[in-house]
Amino acid sequence: MAVTALARSDSAARDLRERGADVVRGDLASPSAWTHSVADAEVVFHAGGPRMAPPLRRRHVRRLEGQTRQAARAVAAAAAPHAAIVVASCGIGDARGPLGIAAPALAGEEEVPRDAARVVRLPWAYGPGGFIRDVARGLQMRRFRIVGPGANRIAIIGASDAAAAMLAAAAAPPGVYGVEEASAPTQVELVHHLCAGRGAPRPDHLPPRFASLSMGGVVVEALLADQRVPGAPPPGFAPAQEWRRDLIASLIA
Repeated sequence: MAVTALARSDSAARDLRERGADVVRGDLASPSAWTHSVADAEVVFHAGGPRMAPPLRRRHVRRLEGQTRQAARAVAAAAAPHAAIVVASCGIGDARGPLGIAAPALAGEEEVPRDAARVVRLPWAYGPGGFIRDVARGLQMRRFRIVGPGANRIAIIGASDAAAAMLAAAAAPPGVYGVEEASAPTQVELVHHLCAGRGAPRPDHLPPRFASLSMGGVVVEALLADQRVPGAPPPGFAPAQEWRRDLIASLIA
């Protein structure tokens, strides 16, 4: 099977070529650079969500919603009518509904055709990049502290499992799917596990109002919530990774 991938940086392009993909250099915000590569595709995987780095506040989320809608709309238009579309989105919520950090991804979902799209909602993924890797680095530099009591559950998934879920969704009927590991760590368990695996001292706790100054209210809301990912997994998919066993090794994969 031939795979063509869009790369936004030279380093990403080199990594993708080493893995056997044909590479198109460009950005989702500039469709003219990549739409020609989508026209004959059987499946289009759209995983190019915005980078949501702290401090993240409501005004930032509103801007990211517009960017995500634009990108998803361009992908859907380029893929139609030939390809099935698989969209990976950060669909984290809690008992009250979607969290603010999920708003851009959920906005992007609205721009893909429901009769062709398979949406895979994901929590935070652990691997060689992303928020959990950033937390691990922050702990090593003594720049991250547990927000609030830390007893809330943090929904996570391994990066390899996230990719496997998208592949499973490509062969599944159109719809919205959700994946996460069955055993979610508490915020304290996750932080202490990272500290033990990376040789970092355990941090103390930071009141949410102070954490909001450096992280932004949107990130703090997510770190205080009992997170969940709505939706059932794609047929035939079950996580193969488990955070207690695989998280630390995945950060340097």
